Amino acid sequence: MLNANNLSKGYGNEILFSNLSLNATHGDRIALIGANGSGKSTLLDILSGENTADSGQVILKRNCRIAYLKQENFQFVSKQLLQVVIEEPDEIKKLEQELADIHNSLSNETNDQKQSILLDRMEKIDAHLETYRQNNTEHEAKAILSGLGFKEDDFSKLINEFSGGWIMRAYLSKILFSKPDVLLLDEPTNHLDLEANLWFEEYLMNFKGAVLVTSHDRAFLNSVATMVLAIEEEQVILQKGNYDEYLISKEQSLKTKQATAKRMEKQIKKQMKFVERFRSKATKARQVQSRLKSLEKMEKIDLPRTTKRVKYSFPEPPRSGQEVIKLENINKSYGENVVYQEVDLVLNRGDKVALVGVNGAGKSTILKILAGALDFDSGNRQLGHNVTTGYYAQHLLELLNPKNKIIQELEEVSGTTSEGILRNILGGFLFTGDDIYKTISVLSGGEKARVALAKLMIQSNNLLFMDEPTNHLDIASREVLTDALTDYNGTLCFITHDRTLIHQIANKIIKVENGEPVVYPGDYSSYLSITNNKVIEQKSVHISEEVDKSSKEKRIQERQERKNSENKLRKLNKRIRTIESELANINSEINKIESFFINPKKFEDPDQMADFGIKFKSLQNQSKELEQEWEQLSSLVEENTSENH
Repeated sequence: MLNANNLSKGYGNEILFSNLSLNATHGDRIALIGANGSGKSTLLDILSGENTADSGQVILKRNCRIAYLKQENFQFVSKQLLQVVIEEPDEIKKLEQELADIHNSLSNETNDQKQSILLDRMEKIDAHLETYRQNNTEHEAKAILSGLGFKEDDFSKLINEFSGGWIMRAYLSKILFSKPDVLLLDEPTNHLDLEANLWFEEYLMNFKGAVLVTSHDRAFLNSVATMVLAIEEEQVILQKGNYDEYLISKEQSLKTKQATAKRMEKQIKKQMKFVERFRSKATKARQVQSRLKSLEKMEKIDLPRTTKRVKYSFPEPPRSGQEVIKLENINKSYGENVVYQEVDLVLNRGDKVALVGVNGAGKSTILKILAGALDFDSGNRQLGHNVTTGYYAQHLLELLNPKNKIIQELEEVSGTTSEGILRNILGGFLFTGDDIYKTISVLSGGEKARVALAKLMIQSNNLLFMDEPTNHLDIASREVLTDALTDYNGTLCFITHDRTLIHQIANKIIKVENGEPVVYPGDYSSYLSITNNKVIEQKSVHISEEVDKSSKEKRIQERQERKNSENKLRKLNKRIRTIESELANINSEINKIESFFINPKKFEDPDQMADFGIKFKSLQNQSKELEQEWEQLSSLVEENTSENH
C-alpha cells in the first residue's frame, strides 16, 4: 500500500538517513526506532506528504488513505468531543460535493458518452460513501473514545475544555474512527495510561491496514510490532520481529562481525609471519608476493560504534599563523645515545599529525621537544604567530587534584564558561547527571583520563600535543575522544597505538626512523599504501578472499532470484493492464445500456429491451470475474513487491 524507495534526507551537513526503503502492506505493524534526532519524525513527515525527501520517492497504492498522528499541534474548532470525532473528514466532504456536482451536470448533459462517464464516477462515489457510513457509526466512535479513557459524560464536552494530553487522545480517536489504510503514529503512547495503552495495543493488533509507529514504550513495541525499521548512526535496518527480537539480532550480528574480524586478524598474522620470514629470500619471492596480493584483496569489515555521536562544542581556539611550529637543527642525545642530529621539522595550521615508528625510535622524544616539555642539546624551537600550546600525557592524571570534584577541575581552567556548557562538555565525555560531582579520588584510571582530556580541550589552545591519549580508555571513551578531535579546529600532533584513531583523525603522517622524521602528506591509508605496510596495519578490519568469493556467489544467486521475481512481476502487471483495459470497455458498454434503461423510450420494441437485459447481465458477470482476477493478481504483485524489499 505504501512504498518508499531509496529515501535520503539531511539538514545542512547532517545526514539523517540515506537509501531508506520500505514496503508497508496489510497487517504490517512497523516499529520505527532510533536515537533522538535520528530522523524518525522527519521520515513520518515525508511518508505523510508533509515534507519531502532530498532523493527517492514515496508511492501510494491508488485510493490509499493515510492518517497521521503527530506529537503536537492538534488543532480543533470549539465543538463537542463526539462531534469532533465523527465529523466527516475533508476527503468525504469533497466526495459529497463532487457527487452533488455530478447530479447537476447529468440534468444538463445530452452527450451519451459524457453521461456514461459521469454515471460511472457517480456509482463509484456512492459505493465509497456507503462503505464509509456503514463502517463509521456513532456507536463505534463512542467505543473508541471509551477505549482511550473518555467517560460518557465527556462526549458532550467542548474539545477546548480538555488538557493537552486528552486532546491528543481525541485526535487519535478521530483518526482511528476514520479507518485509514495506513496509520502513521508518532509517539502515540506518550499520554496514554495503562488501561488505554492496553486497549490501543489490542486495537492495533486487529487493525486491517498498515501501521508505522514510534514509541519509547518497549513493552508496547514488543506487543504490537511485526517488523522493526531502525535508523542507526550509519545505516538503516529493516527486520521482521518485535523490538526485543531486533536487539537480540543486533547483538548477534555484532558478535558475528567481531568473530569474523578476529579470525581475519589471526589469518593475517599467520600470513605475515610467512611474509616477514621469507621476504628477503629470492626463492620465496613469488609466494611472498602472492600472499601480499591476497591480503590486499581482503574486504573491509566495519564494526559498528558503541556510542551515539554526541553533539557538543569546545571553545573556538584563536587563529594561528600558517606556520605553527618550527624545529631547526635540533640535536638530542641521552648520554652516548644520539637520538636526533640536526633535525628540521615544520607543522602548519590545520595539520593533524600522527607520529609513527617502532618503539624506541624517538617518537615521544620529538613530541616532548615540540611540546616544550623536554630540553634539547642544540638547535632552535620556534612557535608561530599567536600560537598557544597544550600537552597531554599520562602524568596529567597525577596532576588532577584528588579532592576536587570533576566539574571543579574544569572550572579551574575554563574562565567564564558557564556550568551549563561545562555540563554539556562533560556529557560528551560520558559524565552525566550527578557524575560531575564525583571527587577525583574515587575515579578509575579511564575516568581520570577523560577528565584530563576534557580539561585540555576546553583551554582554547590552537596547538595540541598528545602522547598516547587512548591509554586507560575503553571503546566507548575512545569514540568520544575521536569525536572531540574531529571537531577540534586547531593543529594536532599525537602518538597512539590505536590505529582506528589514526585512520579517523590524521591528515599527515610523520614516520620516525633512524633519527629522521619523514613526512608523508595524506591520511593513514595513503601512508600504508606508499610504504607497502598496508597488509600489516589493517588487520581486524578485512574479510578473507574465500569470504569474498562466497559473497560473490551469493550476489549472483540473489541477482538471478531478483531477475526471476522481476520477470514474474512483469507478467503479472501485463495481465493486470490487460484486465483494466477490458474492464474499461465492459464498463463503458454497461454504462451505455444503463443510459437506455434510464430512458426506456429509446427502445424500439420489447424484444430489443430483452436483448439489452441479457447483454447487461452477461457484461456484469464478465466484469465481476475480471475484477476478482484483478484483485488476486494485485495481491500477488503486492506480495512479490514486499518480498523484493
